[in-house]
Amino acid sequence: MKPILTVFLNLAWITGLILAPVWADDTVLPIPNGDFENGLEGWTLPPGETMVALTSRQTAGGAYALEIVDTLDTLGARVTATRVPVQGADAYEIRGQVFLVSGEGLGIFVRALDKNGAPLSRRSRAGTLSGNQGRWRSFSLSFYTVDETAYIELNIRSYNRIQVHAYLDDLHFIRVSKDLRPPWEGQYKLKPGETHRLTPADVVGPDGIVYPNWTRTGVQGGIPVVNPIVTLADLGGHPDDDRDDSEALSRACEAAGQKGGGAVLLKAGTYHLDRPVTVRHSGVVIRGKGADQTRVIFRYAIPESGATFFHPPPNSRVGRDTRLELHCRPEGLQKMTVRADSVTVGVWNRGQHSGNTFSYTRYGRHIPNTLPDGPHTLTGMAEYEDGTVRTTKIPIVLDRTFDDTRSVPSTRGAITFSGTGRRTPGIRLAKDGKRGDQTLTLEHAGNLQRGDAILIDAPATKRWKTLTQNACLWGTYRRYEVLVTSVRGSLVTLGQPLRIDFPVVDSAYVRKMTPITQCGIEDLSLEQTENLWITTVLFSNAWNCWAKGVTVKKCGRHPIYGSMAKWCEIRDCTFDDAWFKGGGGTAYVGWQGSWDCLMENVTTYKMRHAPLFQWAASGCVIRNSTFYESDAQWHAGWTNENLIENCVVTSIRGHGGYGYGMWASPPEDAAHGPNGPRNVVYNNDISSVRAGLWMGGMNEGWLILHNRFAVERGQGVFAKTASFD
Repeated sequence: MKPILTVFLNLAWITGLILAPVWADDTVLPIPNGDFENGLEGWTLPPGETMVALTSRQTAGGAYALEIVDTLDTLGARVTATRVPVQGADAYEIRGQVFLVSGEGLGIFVRALDKNGAPLSRRSRAGTLSGNQGRWRSFSLSFYTVDETAYIELNIRSYNRIQVHAYLDDLHFIRVSKDLRPPWEGQYKLKPGETHRLTPADVVGPDGIVYPNWTRTGVQGGIPVVNPIVTLADLGGHPDDDRDDSEALSRACEAAGQKGGGAVLLKAGTYHLDRPVTVRHSGVVIRGKGADQTRVIFRYAIPESGATFFHPPPNSRVGRDTRLELHCRPEGLQKMTVRADSVTVGVWNRGQHSGNTFSYTRYGRHIPNTLPDGPHTLTGMAEYEDGTVRTTKIPIVLDRTFDDTRSVPSTRGAITFSGTGRRTPGIRLAKDGKRGDQTLTLEHAGNLQRGDAILIDAPATKRWKTLTQNACLWGTYRRYEVLVTSVRGSLVTLGQPLRIDFPVVDSAYVRKMTPITQCGIEDLSLEQTENLWITTVLFSNAWNCWAKGVTVKKCGRHPIYGSMAKWCEIRDCTFDDAWFKGGGGTAYVGWQGSWDCLMENVTTYKMRHAPLFQWAASGCVIRNSTFYESDAQWHAGWTNENLIENCVVTSIRGHGGYGYGMWASPPEDAAHGPNGPRNVVYNNDISSVRAGLWMGGMNEGWLILHNRFAVERGQGVFAKTASFD
């Protein structure tokens, strides 16, 4: 029986108060033999570890350094330093020198231990070393300790399935004298009586707490009942005949779209999709007779040879916009190359976030101009960690004057509902967009008009990344999609208030979008038979779309997922298991780069991160759902004003989750970056092997109310790095 823990707040990091003395200067805490001048004395290697060694070939200044050469598909290289005594809650950095020869994904972990040497947490990642290769450079990663800490212990390891060759030297801890006051003035600690501060982005709850405004989440007006317009049988798709129904489903969706929308009906029975299907017309709904009656099996597979061109077909004309898409078996895949005759068109190499990648895409315009128009051979080559090379070849006719308008299905999803996305250049803001504003002043309005969908984006500038201590090298953070209700000169009125600021100093801009709308999938089950990184149902550049009454078994990447989605809804669904649960973004249930979306009455089993928000997701609600054997995540990218309400999460470590009940990425995480303000955790039942809710930092104004945390080891609620209010 797990103990029920009272919520524990480490006030040093929540409020800006400090529980330990403040030192005037940073204090160096040496790691015994951190410069390796005494060989490997003080360093512990697991039995049989062959990927970690002392070297004199490449050093940062002394006679020796540590070399890590990970070339295996195993748990990775591991080495642990002698623990260093410390006292209680404080702020620290691990500093040193790194020389990356190749690859990415060298993890730096620091474990805190109590006075008896017992770990206070299983392991705490300080960060990942990646970036510049071929030279020595300094690195510095932050971490924090709690009151019970008596020792800290450095652990270095390479990640599973990520090959890396690197040198390390001059490793030491620093106790830093940081100013623990909030890095900016808070906006979200609001009281109902402060009417001058309340905006249309705020709602006063019946409990006297000011919440984000979620009054417009999910499909606007509710999920409609869409009249049937065509059956799959009308286009040649029949159940239980073991034939490929993908072409029939594509034609049926096209026919429904051409008629202005309607439902495509699938009778009871089993259907098969041997290729992905992409819906590009608004108003199209795919509907079965019930998840227990209509079954769709997605069985697209890469041939036994191990490599194939998904597009173009052999003997095709190839113009500048022709998609050249190579598919290769993903297990152990390290490199993919596309060539036209002997000329290289493009090369893909495995990196830290490659995950279960199996496809590589280039276009005809990437074929070098040194190759003349006419017949050629397109070659795809896959190289594997065991030295195997698999090759595929097709004849093509290169014709740079050919305007290729063929519609090729997306391989991001077994079924993808896809808008066309961005169609116009960005228009800069002339005046800051403030939280709660419903107007934007632009440098000019261009061709914007009432009814347009727009994306508002504040790029992650150096100024903003310094302010938020964001160490991530990529990603999208401050975004929102909204409807234009009027345009007068350069003043644009919005259908909803802004949830965060969009400052001119960061070159904030708007861009017109062209989403697909009013599409859905209902009352059927889907199953994937191959271990390929393909989402089962994907809503991409989609507004007011939905999934209802759908069961997904063994998704390839995500079961049903929103990416660049607005007002979308997933309800009354069950998601059971995934083929791949390694890193890189897989087995997620939630919303990515999505706004004002709703998930309700969903049950998941054996997923990696569920429920989840990431990459600028804002205003989304996940409620009344149960998530077995996964962890809840604000996974990356400044997610803000999202709600998890009345959910059950049982977190374990067996399916790729971190073991926390809920986890929000920290600013020093070079793979994810921090999360933003005023996310809300309300009336949930969370059980976990590690901390119940772990907030990595910059978490302004979060509301954590009426929850139950059953935690095997660690805090109920923990926050650090400028989490405040």
